[in-house]
Amino acid sequence: MDDDPWLGVSINLDALQGIICQVFRVSPHEVGQPIPIGSQLFKNYAQVYSFQIAPSCDAETHSVVARLVLPVKPLFKTENEVAAMDFVRNHTTLPVPKVYAYCSDSNNPVGVEWILMEHMPGVEMGEGWEQLDYTQKRTLALDLVDLYDQLSRLKADGCGGIYHKVVNSEDSSIPGTTIRSSSRSLRWSSLSPEFLRALRSHCNHKVTIKNHYELGPLNDISLVNYRLTVPTPSQTMPIFTSDEYVKLIAFNGNPSTRSTYDLPTREKCVELFQSIYKLYPNSTVFGPSADACKFCFSHGDLHDGNILIDPQSGIITGIIDWESAAFRPLWAEVRGVGWFEEGRQRFIFGSDPPGDFKDDIDPEDVRLRAFFRTELHKRNPELYSAFVGGVELRAVVHAAADDPRPIGETDIFLSRYYRYELPRKEGKKERYWEERRRGPFPWDMNAWRHRRMDLDEMLMKQEKLLESLNGEEIRK
Repeated sequence: MDDDPWLGVSINLDALQGIICQVFRVSPHEVGQPIPIGSQLFKNYAQVYSFQIAPSCDAETHSVVARLVLPVKPLFKTENEVAAMDFVRNHTTLPVPKVYAYCSDSNNPVGVEWILMEHMPGVEMGEGWEQLDYTQKRTLALDLVDLYDQLSRLKADGCGGIYHKVVNSEDSSIPGTTIRSSSRSLRWSSLSPEFLRALRSHCNHKVTIKNHYELGPLNDISLVNYRLTVPTPSQTMPIFTSDEYVKLIAFNGNPSTRSTYDLPTREKCVELFQSIYKLYPNSTVFGPSADACKFCFSHGDLHDGNILIDPQSGIITGIIDWESAAFRPLWAEVRGVGWFEEGRQRFIFGSDPPGDFKDDIDPEDVRLRAFFRTELHKRNPELYSAFVGGVELRAVVHAAADDPRPIGETDIFLSRYYRYELPRKEGKKERYWEERRRGPFPWDMNAWRHRRMDLDEMLMKQEKLLESLNGEEIRK
């Protein structure tokens, strides 16, 4: 596993403040000090700051958000995030931040890649949820339905990240110019010849996307997991079937970056996915024929911390953190958000058994869930099918993307999936993989357990050998 990529990175916030002055053409005394947004303790995939701009003239004071990008998968993650925000802002009515300027090359005065963007109003959905009454929660439910519906209507012929078409190295803003309205966000500086070649070579696929955009390397949240080996852009190129998508996630790139010890477990996840997928030969949402219906645009990391709401009305006021946005299979992304996410209530995820909605003790909870499902079905029946019917596939992909043992829970998931019995009326029980309907389980589970024990023994021997070698080095 890799070390924390923030280690050794020197960030110059004074330089960032100077760039804000340059971009907005204001003097240093008109820009406030950086205010951290969110927890800077874990930092995850970005460090985020807010700057207050108070012009000396009569112009209104406003905030600018600076997102300092984690130094993982240089160039491509930032280019994808900016293009995704431009794409959604220009082709939907969803509240997405406007990008004022950005730099996808860490070789700049700040010391890391950065994005300057509009400060979106509201509070995080997870923070404001408990303060909403039932009517406000219904308003939020409708906005979530609209969010999924609008994104699902943006389609491409392949599965991958989204990037602006690159014409030449001067495809950028010129430092010192005034911010102008544009459908395309402006780079703060020109691309280097090296980065220009990299974008051109990785983002030139002949697929159908709206004008001025191209398909390129996928930046799925699991594929930029710095606790694993982060695959290169060449290892995460666009794919064109759901089967290839799951393999890319499971193997952490193509070719795989998984270890000899870990790869067999990922192969079992792929085998299970393929077996389930074949059960839907004629579905336009699941199964091989669904891939012909094209891939839909998705946020990629849509949780209740990335959705901002008005706590007085429940209306969604902002959707942020688009770095994992991409075209994906519809079933992979329509899962609900926050309280509306039902996957862990209805299915095993990792080592957790289904919650079975045991926390829904208020009659309003039942009505609200029914309202969300009903409105989703009325707006788009395929979205509803993906939401309800895709939970099993999403659970398998979640397991496929997990960390290796002992942190990861993939082997626990596979074992529980095999033996878990669903409670049924009249005392009858049914397994997830019901052989009377689905045929034999995809593999011999007893043989797999023995294989797993052999792999564990192999790993223990490797670790002892490594300890022995390290001990020899210390003694020398």
